[in-house]
Amino acid sequence: MALDLLKYLSSSDGSPKLWIDFNAYSKKLMLAEGENPWTTPASYMSFYSQAHGLVKADVVVINVWDLFQHWMQEDEQAIPSMSGKKRITVALKTMLAAFAPRELLAEVLTAVSNNYGDSVPVVLVMPSPRSLLAKAHKTANGVDVEPDESNIDTASMYVADYLRYFSETGLSGVLLKEDSALMPESEEELSWYQPVYNVAKHYRWSVGIHLPFSGDGFVAPEDVDFSIIPAECSVAENSMGVDISRSLWQGEDNNQLLANTNGFNYLSIPEDTKPELVLDTLSSLRG
Repeated sequence: MALDLLKYLSSSDGSPKLWIDFNAYSKKLMLAEGENPWTTPASYMSFYSQAHGLVKADVVVINVWDLFQHWMQEDEQAIPSMSGKKRITVALKTMLAAFAPRELLAEVLTAVSNNYGDSVPVVLVMPSPRSLLAKAHKTANGVDVEPDESNIDTASMYVADYLRYFSETGLSGVLLKEDSALMPESEEELSWYQPVYNVAKHYRWSVGIHLPFSGDGFVAPEDVDFSIIPAECSVAENSMGVDISRSLWQGEDNNQLLANTNGFNYLSIPEDTKPELVLDTLSSLRG
């Protein structure tokens, strides 16, 4: 049975759990330029196991958009199948329905759960329906879009259907990441993702939202189990997850970054960071 993500993230032995986004950093450090870790479940597990071991993250995270980017680059039929349609939801629908990346992800999640699931929660990380819709359309057609409520509601239904495919893979939760260039303007706009919340609740997954606010923000709706908000944002004290990335890599006092005793700290490692600095920084955060 999958670990309870909320219970796990809120428990600590004096310092907050560390949720670490190390995907870009690990790929730059461990892979040759242009190398694809997603060729097979075994190749991805080899990459991920080594990468996770380097940073010893407290949460296992699998990045859906990273998989889709590699799929669109390497499958010559991917972009043509998604492009050329007027409705901005078509590219997303086609991408999520593609069998090969979906089956690959299911096999990876099962393997990851078998390896880590008894001790560390496994979380699927993906762009929010709003962001994923815009990314898929831009990649397929080269055009930026600003989705309206109807488009986002449709996208949310597509994402919810997609997530059902992974119901037997041992997931503990799903994290939706907003794009800083396409942020929702209110708590109400987050309610447009209701189909995703419903699926998560049905399968007993915790669902969170990463909101990269600058300045003031707002509190996520009740159907969202947790949020991740930058430490410098005015509503960070109301968030279970605090993003300390900006302050951390600017060299601020790490003791101040450990004040979040009721939840967890989130950090993203810049891809060009020197390994020695990464290890020293993580060691300092862990005391």
